[in-house]
Amino acid sequence: MLPNKGFFLRGSPSYGWLSCGAPCKPVIRACFPVLCLRGGLHGPIVPAWRGRRPARTLVPPSLLSRGAMLAFARLLLLVLVVACATPAFAGEGGADRILARAFIEDPAGVLTIDEVARGDFTPFGPSFSKGYTQSVYWVRLLVRASAEREKTVLFIRPSFLNEVRLFYRDRASPDGWATRVSGNRYPFSERDRKSVALGFVVDVVHPQEEFYLRIKTDTQMQLDVQAVSPDVAADRDSRRDMVMVFFVTSMVLMIFWGLSEYSFDRYRIFCLFCIHQMAFTLFGISAVGYFSPFFEMLSPRLVDFVFYFLYVLISFTLILFCRELFKPYQPHPLLAKGLDLIRWIFPLQVLALIAGYNALAVIGNAFLIKGIVFYFVLVAFSLKVDLDPTRKTLRVFFVVIALVNLVFWMTPRVGGELKWLGLSAVQALVIDGFIMGILFAWLAHGRGRQVREDAQRKIRLIEENYRAERDLKARAEREARTDYLTGVFNRRSFIELAERELERSIRFGRPLAVLMIDIDHFKAVNDTWGHAVGDEVLQNVARLIGQTLRGVDIFGRTGGEEFSAVIVEASGSEALEISQRLCAVVAQSEIVPPGGEAIRVTLSIGVSHLRGRDMAFDGLTREADQAMYDAKRAGRNQVVVSQQALGAP
Repeated sequence: MLPNKGFFLRGSPSYGWLSCGAPCKPVIRACFPVLCLRGGLHGPIVPAWRGRRPARTLVPPSLLSRGAMLAFARLLLLVLVVACATPAFAGEGGADRILARAFIEDPAGVLTIDEVARGDFTPFGPSFSKGYTQSVYWVRLLVRASAEREKTVLFIRPSFLNEVRLFYRDRASPDGWATRVSGNRYPFSERDRKSVALGFVVDVVHPQEEFYLRIKTDTQMQLDVQAVSPDVAADRDSRRDMVMVFFVTSMVLMIFWGLSEYSFDRYRIFCLFCIHQMAFTLFGISAVGYFSPFFEMLSPRLVDFVFYFLYVLISFTLILFCRELFKPYQPHPLLAKGLDLIRWIFPLQVLALIAGYNALAVIGNAFLIKGIVFYFVLVAFSLKVDLDPTRKTLRVFFVVIALVNLVFWMTPRVGGELKWLGLSAVQALVIDGFIMGILFAWLAHGRGRQVREDAQRKIRLIEENYRAERDLKARAEREARTDYLTGVFNRRSFIELAERELERSIRFGRPLAVLMIDIDHFKAVNDTWGHAVGDEVLQNVARLIGQTLRGVDIFGRTGGEEFSAVIVEASGSEALEISQRLCAVVAQSEIVPPGGEAIRVTLSIGVSHLRGRDMAFDGLTREADQAMYDAKRAGRNQVVVSQQALGAP
């Protein structure tokens, strides 16, 4: 079990695992602010892939301004502390026992150790770099013995050198020289030190002894060699592993964040971000030498091919990511076309690697990376559309990236070290990869947020259009079924509903009554007060009738001043009582037009009852209509029941 507190490094000097518990949460928040954007910088740290997906809320712009700057400041501080916790090898603890270093070039690679020993060497400092060359280099080391007479480790960097062969004098050997070999093409079992870092363990018997290194590599010719004690060498391995564990863990967490965002949004920039981060992570692992134990079983040269392939893949994925990032901002057409054309350099580089032209591919990629950084600056200043992140933010970002890279390129590099900054290649890899990853994640998050906001705006627009269309359709249906003046059912809708209710009453033997209602002397109202007042009278009468009838009854306007109603589940006496109540309510109501006296109207109502008969709705309405005319002839403002309905059995 790994402890659940702080950081814990366990295992051999070359491998380690990292466990993080509750005390590490503030560290994680400081390290990975982009990962914490879901719940805020001070929210709970919950993996996006575990349990129920949390509610997605848009991050306010302030989080990517002041809050993001504070988080990024904490990030820089932590990265510098952790990455620089391992000092550059040139200044690490443990006294260097090498008194003098010198080299000699063997262009044809044919010199023997005896010829080299008599050769004219050129002194150099702790490190030297010769770039890509086919020459073999011999290095002479003058090493002093330790005061404790303990063994000495010749600690060699970088770890991607193909072959480093050690020569030292041995009287027991036939030719007077003993030899050992190491390199990234040799299995760990054949190396003098079973470690990712190259080196040899030697005995310095005399106060001073000479050792010779023959270096042959297809990779970049760089060398940093020191003579230290075994404890110091093991400590350096552990420190390097700790930095790499931090680097890999942080990069993997950013990849998981990108995959989580991509699974939610399916936005391509998150996928490209994950691919770029994965390529950079694998390149870092390969550059330090962690792939050697795995590829030695297949082909020794596969180690170099994977290393170079990942190197060119970094620039390719970077171009794809930035191309996708710039696309919505509408860059200048010529510059955008240039990004499209630059992509095709990657297949050519891969073909060069397959054909064995490693130096050509790698040198070309180095120039490509230097040029593309400044090309991105030009593209950023040609953007036409302002989105989130803003064009100004992108311009500042790429200018800063270009200046930082310019400082790194102009700083003298010796043996993979940035001597002016005091950083080793591993430390530079961590700082560059981690900070660049965080910045790119920030940009990707901003673009993803903009896409989500655009999508939400489109969804809101679609919803608004749908509601408007639904309301318009409902209004059209309502107008098609109702009377435009009174708001009650029109003649067609009333008859449809009434016939349906009549069919149900006949089938189940239930009572039903039909009322025909007419406003008395309505023509006189129009002639005296005008049609506007007449319309107001119609509306008032319809409102009073609708309020008096029950909710289950059917009521509609069937003529100019005529209304009809179907009284369901009501006997003849109940229908008569409802009709008389209607007459009373309307007769008691009055309408006062502007500048006039009160107007009162009355109703004449005819009633017809089904009474168990099997007849059509037209027959019932004729009976009710006839009864209504009988009511008018009898003096109006009254209710008359159809004689046919009364005489029915």
